[in-house]
Amino acid sequence: MLRTWMGIGVVALLAVGCSEEAAVEGAGGDSGGARPAGEPFAAVDQAEDATQAATLELPVVGPDVIKTADLEVEVARDGLGDAMATATTVAARYQGFVVSSSTGGAEARGGTVVLRVPADVFEEALNDLRGLGEVRGQEVRGEDVGQEFVDLEARLRHLEAQERVMLGLFDQAVTVADTIRIQHELSAVQLRIEEIEGRLRYLRDQTSLSTISVALVEEGAAVPGALDRAWSRAFDGLLSVVAGMVVALGYVVPIAAIGLAALLVFRRVRPSGATG
Repeated sequence: MLRTWMGIGVVALLAVGCSEEAAVEGAGGDSGGARPAGEPFAAVDQAEDATQAATLELPVVGPDVIKTADLEVEVARDGLGDAMATATTVAARYQGFVVSSSTGGAEARGGTVVLRVPADVFEEALNDLRGLGEVRGQEVRGEDVGQEFVDLEARLRHLEAQERVMLGLFDQAVTVADTIRIQHELSAVQLRIEEIEGRLRYLRDQTSLSTISVALVEEGAAVPGALDRAWSRAFDGLLSVVAGMVVALGYVVPIAAIGLAALLVFRRVRPSGATG
């Protein structure tokens, strides 16, 4: 009987030991199995990280603005040359360039400098140019063309898709009539693509580089102002009227000549008819 109970105890101890080993192995298996079970979550995390990284790599969309400015600056007497040279230096300082420069007046006491600088340093360059002398007038303008960029790029993608379809149809055309028709449509689509690409190039140039026009005048000299601009507009209007009169004469003179000729013929024919 004692042996029986001892055998039962040994079996129980062995069972407990086996259960503990199984528990340890199960725990180890769970820890080892946790990796496969967690792999989908790790993949999701990696995908989210990749998405976030891709999001961070996306270009920052900023305002697309065409910036322009007109300045009228009075400089010291006999200081026009130095002011013109300084304006050129300002353009070079901000990685820009001078588009044009001119001087005028009986003694060259006034001049104009037109320069272009990167849009992100537009304000800095403008402030430096204000420092050339006393600012007698200024006008700063900004035109937001961001929506036009979006519209043009969307139209460009659509037309490029049409172009690809047309090229595929052109390769599959079997008759001369089909080839000509597809070629005509393809040419129209490609022309519109070129027009949009040209407009986009212009907008990118205008938004990346700002334009500043500086009218410089020495102290005591007159700056072209409202009165001069009014005379200029009046003269332009006079030229327009004269041009219109010339165009009108081009119609009126032939008609008058025809009418005069008809009148002379009528006068010559009428008496002979009356005599007969």
